[in-house]
Amino acid sequence: MDITDWLVAMLNHLSQGAGMATDDLLLSPEAYNADLYAAALTIHSTAVKPVTSIVLSIMFVLMLATTSTRAEGDRELGVRIIAATMFKIALVFVVAQNAVLLLEAISSIATSIMGTANNVDVGTGGGDAPLMGDAMRDDLDEMGDMEKFGMIVILFLPWVVQKLAAVIAIVLVFIRFLQMYLLTAFASLPLAFLGHDDTKGIGIGYLKGFAGVAFTGVIIVVAVKMYQALLGGWLGNIGDYDGDMVGFIFGNFGQFFVAPIVLIFLMFGANGLAKKVIGEG
Repeated sequence: MDITDWLVAMLNHLSQGAGMATDDLLLSPEAYNADLYAAALTIHSTAVKPVTSIVLSIMFVLMLATTSTRAEGDRELGVRIIAATMFKIALVFVVAQNAVLLLEAISSIATSIMGTANNVDVGTGGGDAPLMGDAMRDDLDEMGDMEKFGMIVILFLPWVVQKLAAVIAIVLVFIRFLQMYLLTAFASLPLAFLGHDDTKGIGIGYLKGFAGVAFTGVIIVVAVKMYQALLGGWLGNIGDYDGDMVGFIFGNFGQFFVAPIVLIFLMFGANGLAKKVIGEG
């Protein structure tokens, strides 16, 4: 790889942000790590489901006891209330029995949004838009070796910050999936509490928590696209590049340096933003 290739690679990486590091977010939990997902399902089936059955039995007794108290003194009303309670019990049972499928549905919604957002063309490094280094290769070829070396020195620090952002993205992606596996292992237990008014907050909170973790990936992908749009806007879009390579790099050094830092802060705040999206916190 010659100096030109190094420069092209550095500029491409700067225009992508953490792009390649977030590609795993487009995978389902099962596809990301089949062994961890299988372990979560095994733990759920062997350790959690028996406890869920006991909890469901207790909750159903409490629901019927509460209903019988409300139905005293009015036979017709009592029949209606008990029938409604039995229907509610059936719904809670079905939801708890298919808890994993419910989580997979939430995960698939997040994955669908991420896949669509990842293909959006925001001007640089996104969709079908040319990457910065590829768009400038011809001008880089015309520069002397000393000029190219100077450009590498100038871009080195922003490139390191961008690489740090990519490493952080990899860590956050792994943590996100690990949290999903851990929550999946307890899938049915919190949902068993949905049937009673005094405990349904446990089940709702669990679903919100899982959705928050799932949508953390959406926020990270959107943050990367925002980074690409921000850099594209600051640089006036690659299509407006006038051929003055040295002037372009020196004139936009601050933007090259600041943009990856902005991306890092956005990724660290992804979980909090995801909670706001789903109405939790």
